[in-house]
Amino acid sequence: MNSRTFDFRGRAVLRLRLGERWRTEGQTPRGAVSLEVEGVPLLPAIDETELAPWLSGWLRVLKQLLVDRAATAQVSLDVPPLEICLLRRPGLTLELSVISLDPEPRLVTPAVTIDLVELRAALEQATRAFLRGASEEKVDPEVLIGLERALREATGRAIAPFALAPHGPWSFSRAVDELSLELDDRDGRTTLVSRGSGSLGALLTPGALRVGGTTSAQPPFLALMGLVRRKPSAAAFELGLALCASLHARHPAWATDPWVDALFVRCTEGLAALRPPRPDVTVAEPPRPSAPRSDGKLAAVGAPRRVTLTPAWARPVALGEPRGRVALSAKAVVVHAPHSAHVFSTSGKEWRRVHAPRGVAAAADGTVLVATEASLACYGASEASARWMRDGGGLRVGGELRLIEGRLLTRLSGRGVLALESLTGCEAWRFDPPRTQRAVVSQVGTRLIVGTDAGDLYGVDATDGQVRFRIRGPVASPWPVATVQRDAVAVLTSASQTVVLRFAALAGGSAGQAGAVSWTRPLPFESASAPVVARGRLFVAGRAEGRGGVACLSGKGEVLWLRAVPVDGASALVVPFERGALVTDARGAAVRLLPDGDTAWVVGGQDEALTQRLAPTLAKGALVVPGPSVRLIDPLSGRVLASTPRDPDLTDYAVGRGLSLFTYAEAGALTCFKPGAVLSVV
Repeated sequence: MNSRTFDFRGRAVLRLRLGERWRTEGQTPRGAVSLEVEGVPLLPAIDETELAPWLSGWLRVLKQLLVDRAATAQVSLDVPPLEICLLRRPGLTLELSVISLDPEPRLVTPAVTIDLVELRAALEQATRAFLRGASEEKVDPEVLIGLERALREATGRAIAPFALAPHGPWSFSRAVDELSLELDDRDGRTTLVSRGSGSLGALLTPGALRVGGTTSAQPPFLALMGLVRRKPSAAAFELGLALCASLHARHPAWATDPWVDALFVRCTEGLAALRPPRPDVTVAEPPRPSAPRSDGKLAAVGAPRRVTLTPAWARPVALGEPRGRVALSAKAVVVHAPHSAHVFSTSGKEWRRVHAPRGVAAAADGTVLVATEASLACYGASEASARWMRDGGGLRVGGELRLIEGRLLTRLSGRGVLALESLTGCEAWRFDPPRTQRAVVSQVGTRLIVGTDAGDLYGVDATDGQVRFRIRGPVASPWPVATVQRDAVAVLTSASQTVVLRFAALAGGSAGQAGAVSWTRPLPFESASAPVVARGRLFVAGRAEGRGGVACLSGKGEVLWLRAVPVDGASALVVPFERGALVTDARGAAVRLLPDGDTAWVVGGQDEALTQRLAPTLAKGALVVPGPSVRLIDPLSGRVLASTPRDPDLTDYAVGRGLSLFTYAEAGALTCFKPGAVLSVV
């Protein structure tokens, strides 16, 4: 524990206090930070802040203002959620505003004017003193080198006075029902838009937002952002869309600004949610399933008795975050997480490793979409350069990446869907469901089924992004839907109830127009599994009264049988087999149920349980069961044919052609196992 205080002033007007009660733990200096102008504190008390990133953020802003000659810049804080907005004024002055984003946008203190020369002097003095003190405390040298480089880049150019380009005055006035909004920009503030997310200060124009007879005390843009969050209504959404259109006409750069874009998306999706869904009158043919590739069974004659799994290669994986997933294609194996991806060939050759602060989306063939603060780029599996690159526009992507109708589809901020033209990267459409934190996306032909944690099911056309229908459910929809021709089957489940429903995903389904529900069936499960459909039957596993269970339903929703099974119902998953079912759990236990629901065999699980559900796989006539060790089981007899070494940190796995097995452990290792000798009973 060490204690330091750095207190710096720019001619006694600007006061930047850095590292009050500084303590060093694990080579990471932490302490309190504050900012005062003429003795007035501009920030609330902020303790336990990592001091090096705090300084780096200010130096980045200084570089934008001095070197890049940007008109606006921002320092973003996560805890507490604040935006420190800086806006150039004529000459050598800056306007500084502090905006709080939680619980709704508001101006913390009135805007103040500071001197740019003083800001640079205070930051330079603070950084140099911090570097001296940090070197004495043996802080990580890479952190110090990065700060020195940022300081040189930010202060290496003389300060030039700022001259505002001539622009005429601009105003906006609109009233919808009991709401009215007025903005008055006389000095060209709304023309000072910069690339990236640093232009919020340019939106703080004078004006007023009136709700009935009450006038908001906040700047009108912030007040409107808070209104569409706190009290959504058709009038507020229409007002927001009109303001966005007027800002676009004022300056074309507002079309890609993330703050204006966030308001536009919120209002667009809000109006779509309030309008009744339009009936789908087009009849779309579902894709014809291709003939399954015959990969043969483990043994051409007789039943296999034992199989050997030999490690072929192992590679370290550097994701930097937990819960990585494995995607596999004929030529590539991809380990990806929300902000990183590591791509290998199926022979173990490393092709690409990417990290991005705003997300990485990866496809099974190795194609990755990388979103940074400034750009959005697409890379092929083994290609050295990007296929295309465009302005990021504040987008957050991540998770899966798929190609549909010539467009790349990925997740938008973990809850919506974003469609980009595969050849150019131009945005085709986006869908961001309201009142949603998490969503699951499924595909039925050219239609996407988006299930949300609010219990809604949206049918979205993958070609144009139009919402064709919306189904409201009682609880969350955490699983992808199962496809039955033009229909889809969804499981809505929580800790208190489970409901299974079948609906027409495409026009011409069993219930007629798209979105029409054929039937619903409550089940006595909590935390039920994803549905699986085979030969006209539907299987769902879950936990009931503390025990695992499996339900078998007919195509019309009738419960054919309901059986208790000796598996952990909270992590149970089902795969259909011979008109019956194979059930597994996170411990590696497995059970076969016959077509009438009777138990054929049981294979016990191991002591440890995985931290997430991993679905079993049927390949080459063998059942692959993930657990602390991945086991190959004969689905007819229940014999264990082979197993990998025990690894309770197993995070995901994939099965390739010829029963090649790829396992990824949380410790950061991707291992490929190849099947060896097969001993059979003739």
